[in-house]
Amino acid sequence: MVKVKSYANIAIVKYWGKKDAEKMIPATSSISLTLNDMFTETEMEFINDEDIKIAVEKEIKKNRNCEDKFLGMTDLFYLNGELQDSVHTEKISKVVDLFRENRNQKVKISTTNNMPTAAGLSSSSSGLSAVIKACNELFEKNYTQSELAQISKFGSGSSSRSFFGPIAAWDKDTGEIYEVKTNLKLAMIVLVLNENKKKISSRNGMELCAKTSTYFDEWVKQSEIDFINMKKYLAENDFEKVGTLTEENALRMHKTTETANPPFSYFNEKTYETMDFIKNLRNNGEKCYFTMDAGPNVKVLCLEEDLEKLAGIFGEKYKIIVSKTVKL
Repeated sequence: MVKVKSYANIAIVKYWGKKDAEKMIPATSSISLTLNDMFTETEMEFINDEDIKIAVEKEIKKNRNCEDKFLGMTDLFYLNGELQDSVHTEKISKVVDLFRENRNQKVKISTTNNMPTAAGLSSSSSGLSAVIKACNELFEKNYTQSELAQISKFGSGSSSRSFFGPIAAWDKDTGEIYEVKTNLKLAMIVLVLNENKKKISSRNGMELCAKTSTYFDEWVKQSEIDFINMKKYLAENDFEKVGTLTEENALRMHKTTETANPPFSYFNEKTYETMDFIKNLRNNGEKCYFTMDAGPNVKVLCLEEDLEKLAGIFGEKYKIIVSKTVKL
């Protein structure tokens, strides 16, 4: 058995859209913070057909009506202690296939997230990168950090950035994934407004926007400028410009959902109220900025030196996850 840990990352310049899905070339370059206190722990081990049979029979005994959900299982995938059905397991099996040369090498994957899953909190970035790390160890491939990042993007694009920290970039033109240098000590406070699974997955939402949004081409062009500027602001250690661009880039990403056909939104009423609350705090002198991914939850970008104070302010009003970045 191998056991690994991998960290979630939250983008301050968003990856949203694919230029080439087969080659995993993104439509936009991205930059993210890798967060020390949002992570996935994954155990992986080899199993046999009898192990799968016993696990499935145990699940069916709990619910006689679920037998069809577990047909054709070739691996076992547990998420937060619950056996996943054949559809979800097959997605992970395809990631494992990137490492195993023989499909008869069956595995059991046990994954635990310390954050809500599929709620727009980047659990896929830590989850998929953890599976990649575990495969590298279990199958004794000895790939480098950079090689693993390149492999990981085929499981989840955002997961590729979780191999670098505290700040990582994914360049759409070169395909490189690398650490971005800055002297700023950045941190994030995640405001958990809704822990439920989102109705439209990131992958489906991204695809719909790329195909139908009347704003998508403009989004891609502006994102290229944002990527260049964000690297410049980070190099100059200009937190105000970093924060302002973080907000602008997030709002532009979400404009693609509003202009898709049919239009949709990941936001809810609390999302808008929270953005206003953060703006008001900033107007009163606090150094904090918002960003949102494919979900209603709001992330607050701040400096490490202000983290404790801001956590106290937000903690009175919201359920929060507080995290510094992690050096990898």
